Amino acid sequence: MKAFFHIILAAMLAIVTIGCGQSDEERQRLSRAEKDSLRRIDSASLKIGVLPTEDCLPIIVAEQLRLFDTLGVSVHLKRYHAISECRIALTNKLVEGAVIDTLLMNILNKERPWLYAAMRTPMRWQFLTAKKARIARWNQMGDKMIAADSHGLSHALAEQVNDTLRKQKKQAFIIQVEDLKVRTEMLITGNVDAALLPEPFATQARKEGANVIDIKTGHSEAGVVAMRTGGMNNAERQKQQRLFLKATAIANDSIKRYGKTNYLKMLQW
Repeated sequence: MKAFFHIILAAMLAIVTIGCGQSDEERQRLSRAEKDSLRRIDSASLKIGVLPTEDCLPIIVAEQLRLFDTLGVSVHLKRYHAISECRIALTNKLVEGAVIDTLLMNILNKERPWLYAAMRTPMRWQFLTAKKARIARWNQMGDKMIAADSHGLSHALAEQVNDTLRKQKKQAFIIQVEDLKVRTEMLITGNVDAALLPEPFATQARKEGANVIDIKTGHSEAGVVAMRTGGMNNAERQKQQRLFLKATAIANDSIKRYGKTNYLKMLQW
């Protein structure tokens, strides 16, 4: 009788074990199916790389206010912390478009045009010096460190400072600090003597005592939503772009009406 009981118990445990195994396998299968579905949705959507900068604010607001959904266009925003990340996302075809500066787009298009400007953005760079550095004029930048991007307009502006110094037989050192948050923190703490920053990072640095030295960028709208021509070569993508731009324009009108202060928290990531 005891042996019979053990046989029944073993059989029940085997059934339970098989059932659990099937349940785990089923869950994995469903998980794979969900991932495949999300991958297909992401592939069909218009993917745009954005930065936590004020010139990207209308795009961010359009997403947060669900204007893309209202207009019936699937847009996925890819949030980056540096222009170099946007550049890499474009070159690796991870996005159809991304916010970069106009000079960088021209550099990338130099050998083979593969990017076009879908929209200009009011990206502006400010040259700020650290509170600890006590620098107020160009001729004080000799042997000092300037934090900027590795490519594009901010790097060119840092080189412009150096060109001016070389005429006085001086030189500054350009330090590549891609991440805008890290660059701002390095300026505030005095780990670099100067940095090129866009808004709202420039305002943050000024509040911590950084000094602004004005430089002329030569551009009233130095930013651009650069789109890959290869990723926008069909009617559906072109329709997505039109609706993306329309939603962004509506969001921009809302910002003008209610003030950017109400929306700046959306840039925190």
